[in-house]
Amino acid sequence: MRVVTVGTGMAAAEFVQRLRLDGFDGEIVMCSDEDFAPYSPCVIPFYLAGEPLDTVYWKGKNFYDQYRVTARLGDPVVEVDAERNLVRTAAGRSETYDRLFYATGARSWYPRPDWLQTTGVFGFKTLTDMVAIDRYVRKQGITKAVVFGGGFIGVDAALALWHRGLEITLVHRNTRLLSQMTDEDGGQFATRKLAEKTGIKIRLKSTVEEITARNGQLASVRFSDGSTMETALLIVSIGVSPNSEPLRGDDKGVPSDPQMQAETGIYTAGDVAVTRHAVTGASGIYATYPNAMQQARTAARHLLHNDGAFSGSVNTNVLKKHIDFPIVSAGSFSGEAVTWQDGDIWRRVYLQDGKINGYIIIGDTRMSGYIYQLYLSRKRVDQTILKTLSAPQHDSYYRSMLGLGGSAMAMA
Repeated sequence: MRVVTVGTGMAAAEFVQRLRLDGFDGEIVMCSDEDFAPYSPCVIPFYLAGEPLDTVYWKGKNFYDQYRVTARLGDPVVEVDAERNLVRTAAGRSETYDRLFYATGARSWYPRPDWLQTTGVFGFKTLTDMVAIDRYVRKQGITKAVVFGGGFIGVDAALALWHRGLEITLVHRNTRLLSQMTDEDGGQFATRKLAEKTGIKIRLKSTVEEITARNGQLASVRFSDGSTMETALLIVSIGVSPNSEPLRGDDKGVPSDPQMQAETGIYTAGDVAVTRHAVTGASGIYATYPNAMQQARTAARHLLHNDGAFSGSVNTNVLKKHIDFPIVSAGSFSGEAVTWQDGDIWRRVYLQDGKINGYIIIGDTRMSGYIYQLYLSRKRVDQTILKTLSAPQHDSYYRSMLGLGGSAMAMA
């Protein structure tokens, strides 16, 4: 059997590793538009912040040799011909397959793609982006930057460059940062605290409207209020689109069944896969590391053993890089809000029918695992949740569950 993966990211690497560890001895070909061994997108901002490049290869820089893979790199797949069981690349190469694993991830979306032709304007999604930004910052002696986009990726970019020592201006069109992973109150709290702790200049309800170049290099940006700022570095991170066109003909993602099959003989996983939510049942793209890993394992098991099913995705978001101020959220921010705050710590859950419908935890992560389990279990918690949220000790809720008492779960 010949297996081809379109993509070499986390999901594809996990899929291939599982196949080999479970005894698959057939040919494996991995295709990518980049020139690297499989790397973790979760880790690459640490490289930009100053960590060694080799730290991004979380399954080893020698992955292709270790798992006996033929790597086709630097040549993107542009078409999947499911009738003929082959993929075609931009360079005109064709690869036939018996089974296909389609895990192409997502790409940055740009309001003005032409800006990327200007030296000093970059996306912030791939290792190719990080290497280019790092080289540019070092060679040009860059000391300040504008980051356009205050969602998860934009804040990650701003914190990485801030940690490196650059002066950062973060521009976001919404009323608060991280507007997709927080509600209004939580986002406002997180925005204030991030500004206080880092000194990053945050411009809300604002956009970058235009750029000015000098001899092909970025010189300044103009904001939506008409003001301008001189800068030689602009990071654009305002959205992503799944790379589903070669298989589906559009950028809406790849729907899958519980075995992670898009169609017979074609599996999918990761940031391109449309799956069912484990709690709500709603179909969508839930782009997180745990989802991608479980999807890849499900696909590998089904290919080898013809059994197993994916239990569903969860839209958990965790931001805890470059600064000791984590932000965690999951679920839907609708229902009855129950909130507790003490200093830099802010916790809120949303209840529906007495069960957790969603939650936001800012400032520490000691309680996030327990709240996550309550969310998944669908247990009623309306009589105890405020006492749980206000627990000053990280082990107090476990003590309460075991009936040990003395949990010091005092009301705030």
